[in-house]
Amino acid sequence: MLDATRELLSESGPEAVTHLRVAEASGVARATVYRHWPDRADILVDLLSRSAALHLSPPPPGLPITERVTTLLRTFAATLNGDGGRILAAMIGLAEWDDDVFSALERMTSRGPKSLRDLIAAGISEGSVQTDTDAGLLSDQLIGPIYLRRLLYHDEITDGYIDRLVSTTLGPRLLA
Repeated sequence: MLDATRELLSESGPEAVTHLRVAEASGVARATVYRHWPDRADILVDLLSRSAALHLSPPPPGLPITERVTTLLRTFAATLNGDGGRILAAMIGLAEWDDDVFSALERMTSRGPKSLRDLIAAGISEGSVQTDTDAGLLSDQLIGPIYLRRLLYHDEITDGYIDRLVSTTLGPRLLA
């Protein structure tokens, strides 16, 4: 069913992802689709979660904070560079008019920023990052440009870009 959803999304856009169309494309009863995903947003969230390989678990704590942040952001960027970026862009477009999609998108996108905020907070606690640092704001400053470049400009996010972003954004907040 998720393969059929991915095909529908690729061929016809997010409006094509309906319970009826997913059922027809995958050869199952519509009730089966509803049983797995009560609303359309759930289908898209599941597709994003599974096919985009969102593995945003924190890197090992023994690494310096710069390496941990860089690793996490590279993983996030790799997700956006693949199917994850297209699916997320589709969900963002739908979220403006569909409250279920907005709610699902809110649940889904909180993972990356939360992981990053937690990582920065750990750096503050460890004494690697200045204590007056606002972990939420710094997280937004690091993750925002990635969303902007990938979802609005359609640029691929490279490791070099992530390195420069971390250096210029996190670097000034580091303790020697």
